[in-house]
Amino acid sequence: MPTGTGVYKRYAERLNLNRYAGQRDEGAQAIQARVQYGYEKDLAVNDFALQLGVTKMMRLAGKGDQVNDVIDQLSTCVPNRIELDLSHRFTFYSATSYVNADGKTVDITVGDGLALGSASHTLTGSATTYSTIITSNPVFSESALETAEKSFVENSYNNLGEKMMVKPDTILTTDDPDTCNEVRKLMNATADVTTSNSGTFNVYKNKYKHVIGSRIATTATGATDTSKVKYWALIASQASDFHLAILEQPKVLVPKKGNNGEDISTETWSYAAS
Repeated sequence: MPTGTGVYKRYAERLNLNRYAGQRDEGAQAIQARVQYGYEKDLAVNDFALQLGVTKMMRLAGKGDQVNDVIDQLSTCVPNRIELDLSHRFTFYSATSYVNADGKTVDITVGDGLALGSASHTLTGSATTYSTIITSNPVFSESALETAEKSFVENSYNNLGEKMMVKPDTILTTDDPDTCNEVRKLMNATADVTTSNSGTFNVYKNKYKHVIGSRIATTATGATDTSKVKYWALIASQASDFHLAILEQPKVLVPKKGNNGEDISTETWSYAAS
């Protein structure tokens, strides 16, 4: 986001037009196309920061690179928090909001006001509804993946209720070893994984990219949440309308002469990531 443009940014779905032309009789006018506006969603900017005090004793008596090590760790805190917040869009996929690590309520509804994972998403120009949940919420397997693929075929619409052809290209999982290994076996097998016939063609080889979200199976504070370790999703990245806006890139402020980074009464140096 450019500076000086406020703390909110509005994103809107593209305008939808009829996908099919109508038959025109000789000498008749063409039928009028329907132009349908989609949903809008406002993105709000948040400011994250963390401060580190390096005491005089730490600087003088710290062993080896201990002080430099904690400063290096400080530099990763803001990117880590951004990734945690983004991961929690999937962690709490079935909710419309959650309370984050700072005790703040975060709105995670999508354009129609429903949760990301809902079986009754609505359209702006049609009574048709669609689901973004894999039927029965199965753990990852070949049959579960086929169910997800079928959902893309049967649950992809424009806002006029017309079927859209959307091709998924990414499998997202947590860092659960069992789930990750099942994905790797399915995609790298030299034969159909359900048969002993070594000459059978593996239809999933090179079909998808596997992305591991190591912070998805976590609580709001970043602790492990074992109830979510089996989470996975099938994604069409080219059709995604997820947005991340950066107003200021993560940075670390270091104490310098004249910038008030040193407390004269304690001789503590203050470092801050924001």
